[in-house]
Amino acid sequence: MSGVKEKIAGVLRELGINWVRDFEERDPQYLAVAGLCRALGHDVETTLKLTILNALISYQLTGKGEDHWNYFANYFIGNKPVDLCRDFINYVINSRYLARYRESRIRRVQNVCPQMAGLSLGNYLNDLESLWKLLSRVTNARGDEKTIVFAVKMAYYVGRACGLDISVPMDIPIPVDYRVTVITICSGLIPVVGSPNNVADLARDLMTRRRAEIQGVWSEIGRLSGIPPLNLDSVVWVLGGLLINSSFNIGRAINEARALGAYNEKVPELLQLLGGRCIDK
Repeated sequence: MSGVKEKIAGVLRELGINWVRDFEERDPQYLAVAGLCRALGHDVETTLKLTILNALISYQLTGKGEDHWNYFANYFIGNKPVDLCRDFINYVINSRYLARYRESRIRRVQNVCPQMAGLSLGNYLNDLESLWKLLSRVTNARGDEKTIVFAVKMAYYVGRACGLDISVPMDIPIPVDYRVTVITICSGLIPVVGSPNNVADLARDLMTRRRAEIQGVWSEIGRLSGIPPLNLDSVVWVLGGLLINSSFNIGRAINEARALGAYNEKVPELLQLLGGRCIDK
């Protein structure tokens, strides 16, 4: 098991942080917030608040994450916010990707948005650890939850997409969602009982129950590779999506990776390692 961790870290170290940052710019979530920032006239503050609110309710979606983020960006490009909290709740009511648990999402927005509305969140972009602590406080959460660390990652995306030169600290853990859990299982980074044939059920069971363990292994890969976990998340999430959507057909996943435009000769090796025991032989 440790061999896989070392191998993944080794490939990522060879690819390097500059390649990863370039790769992030191909992430559909990055492209969504970049489009929103442009449409809002590079209003960092408004783009940031909308994006953080959306990240905080991005769980158990009724559709792909990529489609959800495209809908979010296009909604606010077409409906520029006047009253942040009221307009965001209207978005939650209208999005088909948020149909499940819609009432609990609205309650979270009603709780968090008034606390955020009066803050200058843009000031936190040069200190993402402070933003992480702030979001943990306003949501009354521990801080390692998927939506909290994901909101910090998306804040980092907003900063970069709006033209700021910012980076993420090593200490913030990876957001553990279904996709990251599937790849953690398939790669063999954590021991599991069960066949890769039922990886979907395994992932749904483990993504909360073993979150700390999953975050721990990716934090270690971060330290070994020199690439912070929040940066690793983009690579794992996007490449993991290619593997999952191709039913772990490595040839198809490689072709899709080429089409992304951030291809490197090390990418097939990384896909093989991430897909591991789930790859269509």
